[in-house]
Amino acid sequence: MTPTKAGLVVLGLFISVVLVVSSNFSSNVVMLNSRNWRREVEESPHAVFINLLSSEWEELATKTKGFVKIAYWDTEKSGPVPGILGEIRGTPTIKLLVPKRKSRTNKHKNVVDYNMERKADDMKQFALDSMPSFVERINGAEDFEKFKTKAQKYELPMMLVFSEDRRVMNEMKFLSTEFRRRILVGHISSSKKENKNIFFEYGVRGQALIAVPQVESKGLITFDGKWNLHRIQSFFSEHALKSEVKPKTKTGEERK
Repeated sequence: MTPTKAGLVVLGLFISVVLVVSSNFSSNVVMLNSRNWRREVEESPHAVFINLLSSEWEELATKTKGFVKIAYWDTEKSGPVPGILGEIRGTPTIKLLVPKRKSRTNKHKNVVDYNMERKADDMKQFALDSMPSFVERINGAEDFEKFKTKAQKYELPMMLVFSEDRRVMNEMKFLSTEFRRRILVGHISSSKKENKNIFFEYGVRGQALIAVPQVESKGLITFDGKWNLHRIQSFFSEHALKSEVKPKTKTGEERK
């Protein structure tokens, strides 16, 4: 299983000057137009980075492959610019599009102008830091109980990420978005002394990834493969629900 395009943040560059760009990029960089805009941007639950900076843009696409979608819109070839992007001026414009967190669909986006250094490493850090994430940080027994209660409420399996690092892995940010409402992801760091007992409870030392089925009596499943996006995504896919859990609507009696 390979990472799906639907799971990517989009970072893009918009150009209103004539540039020969069609054949300058590998398949890592997506050329946007009115025909693929809906598929590549509107329906994506992740972020999209849009722009064009020749070698720097190509290097950025390579460094963020699998996590952030790097795309560009050529105003000379792609047609009228979508209204959400606002006015595009003569100099290359870089924008980040991220779905609004509380929106029911991925169509509604927050649009962020990128105004920092236009080097691949700087843009990479900005793009990865801006990735949507639905990983819940767990700090101690009380947080863990709330996390488990939430999983029970929505009848979701749990994915417990035990780590020695307080930072959430980019892989987990991506997968928590890709499998949102299909599995609940919790990050438990040993850097927090409050989590010591949780590590002990699950018999974990160091780093571990444990899937907890909806019915916990079925037993815990520990990931024992190589920690890369491809293998971890397969593990998520195996233990997540096949379809999203939809929020329950309140009855007239409950609304009172």
